[in-house]
Amino acid sequence: MAAVKGKPLKWKIDAVEELRNIFTSHPVIAIVSFRDVTARQMQDIRREFKGKAIIKVTKNSLIERALDSVNGEFKKLKEFVGDQTAIVASDINPFKLYKLLEETKVPSPLKPNQVSPVDVVVEKGPTPFPPGPIIGELQLAGLPAAIERGKIVIKDTVTIVKAGEVVKPEVARALEKLEIKPIKIGLDVRAIYDSGVILTTDVLAIDEEKIKQDFADAYTKALNLAVNAAYVTPETAEILLIKAFTDARNLAINACIFEKDVMQDIITKAHSEMIALASILPEEALDDELKNLATVAVKPEVEEKVEETEETKEEEEEEEEEEKKEEEAIEGLGALFG
Repeated sequence: MAAVKGKPLKWKIDAVEELRNIFTSHPVIAIVSFRDVTARQMQDIRREFKGKAIIKVTKNSLIERALDSVNGEFKKLKEFVGDQTAIVASDINPFKLYKLLEETKVPSPLKPNQVSPVDVVVEKGPTPFPPGPIIGELQLAGLPAAIERGKIVIKDTVTIVKAGEVVKPEVARALEKLEIKPIKIGLDVRAIYDSGVILTTDVLAIDEEKIKQDFADAYTKALNLAVNAAYVTPETAEILLIKAFTDARNLAINACIFEKDVMQDIITKAHSEMIALASILPEEALDDELKNLATVAVKPEVEEKVEETEETKEEEEEEEEEEKKEEEAIEGLGALFG
């Protein structure tokens, strides 16, 4: 005899209706996992999100039924419902909500027989433990533990667990004693629905520091482009005026435009060019004044060359003396051995 389905229980009908109201009254809906979140941690999360979002935990079948009953793109969220699922409904920007949900995660140790989601590396170095039975526990877990200077130390860096491996009980105990908490547990976002658009974690996870740096780089490039194109804005006006003044001054000096603001620079430039020219002309082409100027300009170089020559001469004399001593020593050895 075929089983006869009865009327759905009232509490299930009420739960679906409550979820339906939540979906239709909030523009942002997050589907999250609360796997391994303790009751105490969940209480703390609810307290932290009070006034910011509604957190609803119920059976997956009821969540799916509520999603089916709502129009729009809500049905697509069903593919993210599985395992231990909670609903987070809010009016907060989805990217900000994602960041807040990520902040619920706290460092946690690995449990015995758990599949590790990450590689766990134990660095070499001292531990806080004095010599005792714990050294045997660390060695049993596969750690190269030894005693040095009255302390237990890890002799080498070791990957004690690889991602995807089952955590052995002895390894879990050793990591707990070393206070190594390689994973984070909290509300883990699977997807966020935002007014008809479903956002996954690869879109929601934004590197804020990189975004800030990108904005800074874009601002710098835009400013340089505006300055080089002489595009006047409140940000470039002062820079363009300074650049125009500098360019005009350089033009006046190089073109010998006799203006009072550049006369001293033109004279200085002409004087430098005169001395440079006098220093390479033969003496018969110069008068007494120019000869003196040329001598003053060239003298430091001559003195420097003289000093270099004297130093070179001294080095050569020292080398000759050393060679002479070596020759005398060789002759002495020859006389000694006939």
